[in-house]
Amino acid sequence: MSDEPIRVDEVAWQRRWDEEGVFIAPNNGERPTFYCLEMYPYPSGKMHMGHVRNYSIGDAVARYKRMRGFDVLYPMGFDSFGMPAENAAIEEGGHPHDITERNMASITAQIKRMGFSYDWGRLVKSHDPNYYRWNQWFFLKFLEQGLAYREQAPVNWCEPCTTVLANEQVKAGRCWRCNGPVIQKDMSQWFLDLPKYAQELVDGLDAIDFPEHVSLLQKDWLGRSEGAEIAFQLEDNLGEVRVFTTRPDTLFGVTFLTMAPEHPMAADLMAGRPEEAAWRDLRDEVALLSEFDRIKQMKKKKGIFSGLHVIHPLTGERIPMWFGNFVIASYGTGAVMAVPGHDQR
Repeated sequence: MSDEPIRVDEVAWQRRWDEEGVFIAPNNGERPTFYCLEMYPYPSGKMHMGHVRNYSIGDAVARYKRMRGFDVLYPMGFDSFGMPAENAAIEEGGHPHDITERNMASITAQIKRMGFSYDWGRLVKSHDPNYYRWNQWFFLKFLEQGLAYREQAPVNWCEPCTTVLANEQVKAGRCWRCNGPVIQKDMSQWFLDLPKYAQELVDGLDAIDFPEHVSLLQKDWLGRSEGAEIAFQLEDNLGEVRVFTTRPDTLFGVTFLTMAPEHPMAADLMAGRPEEAAWRDLRDEVALLSEFDRIKQMKKKKGIFSGLHVIHPLTGERIPMWFGNFVIASYGTGAVMAVPGHDQR
């Protein structure tokens, strides 16, 4: 057996695959089908080893399914309509469309050199009007049905990228893309009323063959909880604090309330109070963490007394209110009631 390396004309083989349509997804209904989809890349630069790692996995799955007798739909596309593409254009001093198209051509050539088995006839570009017009159509339908609404809410904000990041894109308080610092920032944004469908979505997970840990992640993300909202009046007619609890039966055992440091009411309630500086320190501290990081650090609880009290709705007792780093404004009502006598943790 020879140890001599065999030279392969990659370009010739790639041309042959393309001419013979080897990777085109059949659609004749004669065999079982399989859809293999990966996250589309941002065309804000060139292909890197992270892309190679992810797409090698998808390509292996697609090829395995073809060998098992499946008609495989394995498309490629570009997540090309957003701040990463715009920032890349600003950095280079060109038009976003031109920079994006150039980068897509470069990445496409690199991906083809890797020999991944994509059906390039199914290419998707999210900056193409023929694509995003359907996003707009869906959004208008949600709006017509009252399922889309706008309100202020905290986001993970990367100043160098001037963009919002998902919790999964924040690593140890820094941006996964540029490694810049990430802060919590209140912004007006659009929401879809997924809670209306939370139970249906949770039930649907039972019919999907997901690994158990993936199903649990989905259920946590959906955040379906059954419980009650309870209003506690603040002393001195300062308004009311609403808490959400899954155990309203423990109401008689409440000994204090805890509010998120970034709660919408917090700034007005603490203005001019002796405890204002301590509250601001705690608020600024949690502003440097994503919600995901705060959840991971739940064991490192920290709180400060607000100097305020609420009135128990049943007994009329004065109950102290605290601010805690373990309460997040966007979860539930942003405030919780504490019942140490019934808490087994």
